[in-house]
Amino acid sequence: MADINSYVALELHKNISEDAISWLIAKIQADKMEHGCQLNISSRKLEDEKTLALVSASDFRKRVGAEIFGIKKKYNDGSMREFNMADQHNFIGYLDDDFITESEALYIIKSELDLLRATDDDGHIPGHENIRLYPGKSILRKLKSSNLLTNIACLHNPTKLDKLGMGWYKNKSLTLEQPTDEIHSYFGDSITMYFSFLGYYTKALIPLVVFALPFYLTSSYWGQVESYSGYAMLNLIWASVFLELWKRKSAELAYKFGTFQKREWEEPRGSYRGPLGINPITGKQEPSYPDWKRKLRICFITGPIITLCIMSAVSLMFYYFSWDAYFAAKYDKVGTIMSKLLRNIPSIVYSVLVLAANLFYRKLAEYLTDRENHRLESSYQNFLITKIVLFDFVNNFLCLFYIAFVYNDMKMLCRTLRNLFLIQIIISQTMESLVPYWTYRHRVGDTKENKENDEPESQAAIDLKRDIYSGTFDDYLEMWLQFGYVVMFSCVFPFASILALINNVIEIRSDAFKMCKVFRRPDSLPTRNIGAWQVAFEIISYLGVISNIALIFQSEGFQKWFYTQDSSADAVTLLIAFFLAEHSLLAVRYALSTLIPSVPEHINIAIARMKYRSLQALKRQRSASLPPSEMLRKKLHLLRAKAARSNETNESTSE
Repeated sequence: MADINSYVALELHKNISEDAISWLIAKIQADKMEHGCQLNISSRKLEDEKTLALVSASDFRKRVGAEIFGIKKKYNDGSMREFNMADQHNFIGYLDDDFITESEALYIIKSELDLLRATDDDGHIPGHENIRLYPGKSILRKLKSSNLLTNIACLHNPTKLDKLGMGWYKNKSLTLEQPTDEIHSYFGDSITMYFSFLGYYTKALIPLVVFALPFYLTSSYWGQVESYSGYAMLNLIWASVFLELWKRKSAELAYKFGTFQKREWEEPRGSYRGPLGINPITGKQEPSYPDWKRKLRICFITGPIITLCIMSAVSLMFYYFSWDAYFAAKYDKVGTIMSKLLRNIPSIVYSVLVLAANLFYRKLAEYLTDRENHRLESSYQNFLITKIVLFDFVNNFLCLFYIAFVYNDMKMLCRTLRNLFLIQIIISQTMESLVPYWTYRHRVGDTKENKENDEPESQAAIDLKRDIYSGTFDDYLEMWLQFGYVVMFSCVFPFASILALINNVIEIRSDAFKMCKVFRRPDSLPTRNIGAWQVAFEIISYLGVISNIALIFQSEGFQKWFYTQDSSADAVTLLIAFFLAEHSLLAVRYALSTLIPSVPEHINIAIARMKYRSLQALKRQRSASLPPSEMLRKKLHLLRAKAARSNETNESTSE
């Protein structure tokens, strides 16, 4: 039962000293004023001599944490306000046991543990004199790097998780609706925002697919650009409208979850390191790291390594071209089915190598960004996304642009695009659906065997066996690459939208299954939108305008039609027409982003109303409790008035 009420499990190595265990427990239990976490913790020995520590918090401590971290709850006037203990009776449902949700409680506890730092009195870990501690060093991070902390896991609540799963991945309804409120209550903002985006994107693909089917069915072969020009124009408008409407949707979700108005002050990351100093703004102790050191590392270490990786991706692209030319010379003139299959081998192998390079670079980018030692989580994510997007764009799309505008080979472009997209879908679904399901079945089999042997596993033991969820980064990256295939070359391969819709319908259920049954419970992270990914998607939509117009204007069919319209037209005229068409569509794209408000009017009104009421309440408070100096001035004024009246009375009496 203790496991169910706990939120975080710490698995300590069997070689850790008892003094170190007692010291860590005391640190976690210590008062906040003593640089502790003020959390509840219990520990027990496991069969392999490791120590398992379970961390929880009382309801009062959760509410104090909600005030410390600025968690917003619904006020009695319907607005979302930062929770305040002194004013808690004015918050809706403040007497409920689940007033602080599962995800909010986990965020509070995990944040406190991440912010547990060594002080000046902590020279080393007790019982391990060789493991030095420096002021400001993250204690849990140091224990983990020293292999004294072997595992740290956020624990599932099996009762609430099963209830969530029944309405999520087990839901047999054919609609794409998801239990957003329940997901948010259990998993928090970041997971809810990803699944909301995935669902919204999938629904938006339906009208695009309906419009694409007639073009696809009536065309004689893939790669016939002029046949798909109408669909390409619609695709570009669709991408713009979808992204602008998603901004509104994400704003509604953020307001509903209390993250729309982000706190002006963001706490440092748990892995932020440096000597302990005083923050000049807050006056609190926290690690410090010179900005010039970070910039030097980015310029002279990160930059050259990324450049080398991009050059390697370009080299791989040209190596693919050479092999494709070899297979073309050998099999293009052979009309057998086998020769047609063999003709796809270079693009299939290249697609697999591209995915492998993506995975390798992903780990490298994480390492480089971690070494840059960013203070804020938002800054860390932005730099990581920039690195990944830059390389993955070159690795996945440069080849397609080169084929389209240098080789001008539409059949090769369609074949390469098709194989890249299909291989990505096949490998993705295998790794994200089949493998997790096999892992789950294998673990369930082991659990049943333990039950038969009268050795029931605790919830902590079950969760520690689960796979670690690496966050929503890879999921957004997968959707971003897919969006690029759908938008940037829609006039060559309109079937991409159909494949994307089929993949995403499966993705919603498979990802939900993994979150509930395969992965450990992820950290609950506050977010107000999809962050830098919004910019990445918008860049794709703008590039899609340029690439599709360029493909249409360089197609043989369009050029024949263009020159027949004006016998005096030449290449310069065609180029001018291209720039006019491209700039016109870019202007339409920009106009849509301007005309469609990113924040619904009712949210702006609600926020303005809340600010007005807060200002009025502050004025009333100031009037009710004036400062001593003001009170003294009022008393003096009353005494002077009384003295003046007394003088007037005396003068009238004397007369």
